[in-house]
Amino acid sequence: MLDTILAIVVLLAVLLFGALMVAGNERQRKAIDDLNTSYSRWAEHDLSLKRVSGAKTVRVEDPKAWLDNIAVHVFGLSPKIVSISPWDEGEAKAMLAICPDGRKLVVTPILPSAFRKMIYARKRKGAAGAIARTTIGVLGNRPSRVPYHELNIVSAGTFFDLEAGQAWEKLFNEKLSIDRLYMFDVPSERAQ
Repeated sequence: MLDTILAIVVLLAVLLFGALMVAGNERQRKAIDDLNTSYSRWAEHDLSLKRVSGAKTVRVEDPKAWLDNIAVHVFGLSPKIVSISPWDEGEAKAMLAICPDGRKLVVTPILPSAFRKMIYARKRKGAAGAIARTTIGVLGNRPSRVPYHELNIVSAGTFFDLEAGQAWEKLFNEKLSIDRLYMFDVPSERAQ
């Protein structure tokens, strides 16, 4: 009987100790979350102060050079863009950059899944019969397999949204109302 009482006391002590540990861990988690939130707010405020002071000097004179610089951020090396032009098919709009190795960089403000659907629907409606089978879209033969990269102030630089707006306006003569773009890396036709 004494063994049973001792076992119950030990079990209760272990459970109490476990409950105290859980409560302590939860308190630490809340404190860490509060610190993370405070740090995020501070970082956003600091970034906004830097952006206000630097926003007046941000100028994109050459969209081709700007996009090449953004591609360096993404790929780690320059794709040496040969030309850049606006691509406009109704609702689907993009910057189309041609590289010397035959690949294309397609930069659009439209979400990748929606952009692919627009391209696919356009390709189906566009031409009939044999022509439709031989037409290669802006994203190549297999749009669903084309990798893309999200471009924003974190991945492409502090002033990305301001620069992107200026580059877009130079190519399309219209304002860009979004703060992120999506860059598709379309391989050359030989590589597909």
